[in-house]
Amino acid sequence: MAISVRLCSGRTAFEVSTNTKIDLIKASSIVQAKIATKHLMLLNYNGVEISMYPSGRMIIKAQSKEESLDIARNLLTRLGLHEAGNN
Repeated sequence: MAISVRLCSGRTAFEVSTNTKIDLIKASSIVQAKIATKHLMLLNYNGVEISMYPSGRMIIKAQSKEESLDIARNLLTRLGLHEAGNN
């Protein structure tokens, strides 16, 4: 799975892009979401605010690029979309 990370234009979060489509309604049954529609899912994952989109894009309000990448990988693994230890 390809994952890329860049600082958002507002500099308050990181944009993580993947090449994996995400069924947000199904994902919301695995993790506790604040809001879940087929177009957007908002959640607080391990104390970090995340916005997820069906394209595999995520906006993660983490402190660093590395932290946002770790959070994205952990979340995708929990959703069954990424194998643990696989970069």
